[in-house]
Amino acid sequence: MKRYTLEEANQLLPVLSKEFDSLHNLQREFDLWYESFQQVEPQLNAEEKAAWEKRIQFMELEAEMFISNILSHGVWFEDAFSSTLHFPAILNGEKGVFKWHPEEPVITVYESMEESLDSLHLVN
Repeated sequence: MKRYTLEEANQLLPVLSKEFDSLHNLQREFDLWYESFQQVEPQLNAEEKAAWEKRIQFMELEAEMFISNILSHGVWFEDAFSSTLHFPAILNGEKGVFKWHPEEPVITVYESMEESLDSLHLVN
């Protein structure tokens, strides 16, 4: 498993930010599109409905691709409902994780895995 230094992890943020931006744009597009679908669904015939459903499936595949691109760097999401990423890390020779949320310009939190330390804030 790759462990990131703080510098390496911060250098990866532009790549990850781009994937998050694409994922969030897709989510907004999906929300608008699905709202439209719900309005017209009662009037659709089976063929038209199938076309709309294919679009839903395509958007799901796109979302999976963006998520896969993010995870391909050896990072993981904090939980199923959070955009916060965990980076396997080494700080001062100690194993832990850096935590980053896409709204932050740089990584600011480190949690040690070797000691029972609370989060260490890297930037004040």
